[in-house]
Amino acid sequence: MDDAKRMVDTYEVKHAIHVGDKEILFGVDEKKIDCPYIVCNCTWDNPLGIEHYFSAVGSADYLEMMTEFTSRVTAQLETVKAEREIVTVSLRPFTLEHCIQNDNNQNLENKVAIIRPERLRPEYRTADKQLVLITGGFGARANSRGRAVYTTNLYSGKESRWNREDILGIVKPEYMPDWAKERLKQIQAQRQIKLKKQEIER
Repeated sequence: MDDAKRMVDTYEVKHAIHVGDKEILFGVDEKKIDCPYIVCNCTWDNPLGIEHYFSAVGSADYLEMMTEFTSRVTAQLETVKAEREIVTVSLRPFTLEHCIQNDNNQNLENKVAIIRPERLRPEYRTADKQLVLITGGFGARANSRGRAVYTTNLYSGKESRWNREDILGIVKPEYMPDWAKERLKQIQAQRQIKLKKQEIER
């Protein structure tokens, strides 16, 4: 069992709730008489996946800081709800029955894949977060020792890095939604334009 305490500077993290794109932390350092409590945000949205702490506030008043903590968590919940309300496609998650299961003999590049629901945060286990176009990475190759798989989300267009084991499988053609087919065409066209531009600039 890992008994290591999670620290933010000299503050021990006592409470942490991850909702949406941020984790909200409540830290305590009893030795700091004037400011024993802090609340801050944390993300890992950087190329190295390193914890980034920001928007820290501190106080000697526990209730004040606990109110700040819960207010930030509530704000994150409201943000996720608002994001979900503007999604115009079915949110029903994709499961194993909707795909050709991932195995190491497959070349995944340029195929539409399904991200495993359990690899997504509970609030993001929806179809719009799962469908991705695999654009590269050593992990996308057949029988590769590499793990990295680079993707473009079909709904949002966001580019991300996953590991090979995060891929549930390739979506079966009969389960590919119409919205995903249209977005796939758009993304592929954009990639072709980008590649041609890069060739001209060389």
